[in-house]
Amino acid sequence: MIAQRLTMRAAIERDQATGEDAWGGKPAPQFETLHAALPCFAWSKASRELVDGAKTAMIEDARVIFAKGADVAEGDVITAISDRKGTVLIPGRLKVEGPPQFKHTHVEAALQRIG
Repeated sequence: MIAQRLTMRAAIERDQATGEDAWGGKPAPQFETLHAALPCFAWSKASRELVDGAKTAMIEDARVIFAKGADVAEGDVITAISDRKGTVLIPGRLKVEGPPQFKHTHVEAALQRIG
C-alpha cells in the first residue's frame, strides 16, 4: 500500500569516517554513497522567514517517507531527490535531522537543508 506513494528516488550518502583527528576530535566527514535511488516521497509542510537584525533566513519544514525497513539514519545526507525517470525534483544537500520515526507502514524523517 505504501509502495504506491513512493514515487520519488533519493540519492543518500552516509559519513564513513572513523577514529580521531590529530587533536582527538571527530575526523573530517567522508561521505560515501549508501543508496543511489532509494524509493521515497518528500514534501514541504511549511516555510517561514526569520529576520534577525540585518540577516534574513528562510526556514522550511521538509519531510520524507521511505518504505518500512529502509536503511536511513540520523545524519545521513540526501544529495538529490528525483522522479522515477531521473529528473531532479529537489536538488541540494538535505540532512536527516534526528532519528527517523517508525510508523505502522513506513519510516518518516525530518530534513534540514545544508548550505
